[in-house]
Amino acid sequence: MDEIIYSPCGLICNDCAWYKGEAEPKCLGCKTVDGKPFWGTCLTFSCVAEHGVEHCGLCEDFPCDDFMGRYDPREGPSNAVLRAGLLAYRAKHGDEKAIELTRKREKEH
Repeated sequence: MDEIIYSPCGLICNDCAWYKGEAEPKCLGCKTVDGKPFWGTCLTFSCVAEHGVEHCGLCEDFPCDDFMGRYDPREGPSNAVLRAGLLAYRAKHGDEKAIELTRKREKEH
């Protein structure tokens, strides 16, 4: 199995249409492009780097207003709430269990 690429904001790059090349332009993953994907500069990636943590769930300020205000406009604010819960779970139980839970949730929706 290929290495799972898990973004600091809680997305599994391997499951993303842009990362898989199913949507254009292809994305290489935020870690590969140093937080500057095809759509611009990722403020969440920059914030994680400034705080010296691997992902938002490990930040002492999490969940902050900045994180909760950043979400996919196609999905609305509930997207940030869902990712916050998954990142809190990730911080407590690790990447493997969080990926399992995320994928289980996605299959149900």
